[in-house]
Amino acid sequence: MNEIRKTYVVNEKEREYIFFKVKFNRFRDVSGSIAHEVLDKEEWSETEAVLCLPESYTEDGEETQLVLSFHGAGGRVCSEDDKIGGVAYVPKLYEAGYAVLDICGAEPHGLTMGCPEHIFAAYKAYRYAIKHYNLSEKVLVMGASMGGHVTMNFINTYPSIVLAAGMFYPRLNMDGVTVNGHYCIGTWDKTTRKDGNPSTKDRIVEVYRFPSEEWCEERTVGFNPWRVRSFINQEGKRVVIPPCPIKIWQGTVDTTVDPVMVQEFVDSVKRAGCYIEFHMIEGIAHKTTNVMRDELVMWFNRFI
Repeated sequence: MNEIRKTYVVNEKEREYIFFKVKFNRFRDVSGSIAHEVLDKEEWSETEAVLCLPESYTEDGEETQLVLSFHGAGGRVCSEDDKIGGVAYVPKLYEAGYAVLDICGAEPHGLTMGCPEHIFAAYKAYRYAIKHYNLSEKVLVMGASMGGHVTMNFINTYPSIVLAAGMFYPRLNMDGVTVNGHYCIGTWDKTTRKDGNPSTKDRIVEVYRFPSEEWCEERTVGFNPWRVRSFINQEGKRVVIPPCPIKIWQGTVDTTVDPVMVQEFVDSVKRAGCYIEFHMIEGIAHKTTNVMRDELVMWFNRFI
């Protein structure tokens, strides 16, 4: 195994993080061609992942429960820069006996907008982890901000391995959504560039492989959480059917992720008769709190 192990102090305690790289096929056939030829190809790429094992982990005996914790748009996994991605959100999980895993993403910047490449790469990292460590095949999935987008796309793509999901202030709408006359900005609306880097919209064009700068609904099919496993009911309301129980935490004064949109997503799941819990926290912006961390542990404890 080609791994790098580093120790950092988290919550005043030294903890070891295991960095490794996985290869994945980033090819995606979006041509729509009907030519009599093999269209699928192998276009191998590599991404870095990080795994944190709890003190209770053992190589033999009972498997340690694995959690996939996906970082937001500002996060990365990089051993050289000591970046640990979404593992940083959830120290109370590995203190409670869970193993936690995240990947950088399908592009070097990690800002992959929950695209297919990111999801397939995350699955490869999951397969590596359960092959080389005594970890559960059934996983719990968590994500914050854009990591919520990744979370929904992962559980929808690989529902057979997921027990439940939790999300902090999740970004769930790629395109804008109007709810009761209130327009909720989607990631597609974010056109501001910072420090010369591509905007969020630019990155969507890139990683979803749009043919132009215009929105292309077809290229997002299967990977837009607001539309996957969903339909419009007779009242004109969207109904979303997730494959597992979900809990969401959201602050009321979040200006990055619109609380109205998150509430509408929760309502759309309830319209399906599916199980979802929602904790709206008064006066909190786009950040993780101890309340969220504590309740996430208790939420996941229900499923193991």
